[in-house]
Amino acid sequence: MRCVKSLKKALVQQDRKKRVLAIVGDTQVGLWVVRSLARNGLTVHAIVNSAEGQSAHSRYSASAWTLDHRPNQLGFADEIEQLVRKLDVGSVIPVSEGYHNALISIRDRFEPQVHLFSPSRELFDKSTDKDYLQTLCAELGVPVAKGMRLDELMAQHDGSALKFPLVLRTRRQNIDAGKVPLKAAYAENREQLEGWYEQFKNFADNVIVQEYHPGAEEHVQILMHNGQPFATGDYIGEHHMPLAGGVTVQRVSCHHQPVIDDTVKLLQALNWQGVAGVQFHYDPESEQYIFLEINPRFSGGLPTVVMAGFEAPFLLWQSHFEPENMQKKKYRIGLRSRILGGCANWLLGHLRKDLLPPGQSPLNPIAAIAIFLWNSGPWTKDDSFLLTDPKPFLVDFKQMLKKLGARGHDIIGHPDGAHQ
Repeated sequence: MRCVKSLKKALVQQDRKKRVLAIVGDTQVGLWVVRSLARNGLTVHAIVNSAEGQSAHSRYSASAWTLDHRPNQLGFADEIEQLVRKLDVGSVIPVSEGYHNALISIRDRFEPQVHLFSPSRELFDKSTDKDYLQTLCAELGVPVAKGMRLDELMAQHDGSALKFPLVLRTRRQNIDAGKVPLKAAYAENREQLEGWYEQFKNFADNVIVQEYHPGAEEHVQILMHNGQPFATGDYIGEHHMPLAGGVTVQRVSCHHQPVIDDTVKLLQALNWQGVAGVQFHYDPESEQYIFLEINPRFSGGLPTVVMAGFEAPFLLWQSHFEPENMQKKKYRIGLRSRILGGCANWLLGHLRKDLLPPGQSPLNPIAAIAIFLWNSGPWTKDDSFLLTDPKPFLVDFKQMLKKLGARGHDIIGHPDGAHQ
């Protein structure tokens, strides 16, 4: 391990339970985990992927560290345990699924002395298995796209059981091999489906194929406590990178009660405890929606959610250590925020005429530029900028210049920069 930000002793709480090791990566999501915890009186030690990690430059992090081992390497368990003991923290909060997956397997190294804010192995595996969740949705009456595994579709139905266009996604994320190399792949006809099958044939049992439903991505960040939803915050993804189905680089907070109700129904069926991000496709014209997936972690739009009033990271910490003090704030509707670099690449994607989801066409250059410039006004928040904590934005701006033109974006802070 290496210290990339020296310890600020003035920020260290005497009470060990108020000292947190947050594995946050280099991104805005991790930065807002640090800010949410520290602004509410906790000491936050950040694990970042590199010295350029935004949290390493935040005034709110008490120290910042990089690890020598990835979560899937043998030395990871010993290294993370050594850092936990060195900093004498009371809890560990991971952000990415890769770290959750690794830490769940070594939970007994920490608990009960150090609390791990990760779901159980059973819940983690169920929540990241899209095939299992599709069946669960059908049982609960939650709208979900018709679909099946790619190997079943091609072997049993010769690809004709589903209606085009189709979307292909990884069925289970928490395995080392057999992932679709895109967040989503599309097939608008049989020839394209067969092309994807040839590419994914060796792991077709880990690819789920669903009928494509148009609409915007709606994400629900939720904290379940004692079997009930303590607080929720949902948002619509306005811009994505890649354009064909990537992470949300611009969002606006919203509230759709039927979507919230079905989110709660799903998580209660799983006996979920803690934070989850649940994703839907929502059609604003018809107000119809379908379930897409559960993420057993903070959602990629956490900056929007926190700025709108839902302090998900701090409330998660409180739910274990001081539940009697938990308080909800009013959630602000219509708050818009964006990742500057992600939106710049969104603009370039439209200028390049990058691939889009079925039925969509690229914006003409004038319209794309006008939208980008309009969202540069003060009515659109930046995911990194905070007047009381400006350095992370400067770091992000420098990284943006290096990544300008990139066709993908990582917002969760995966240890290898890959999308999950």
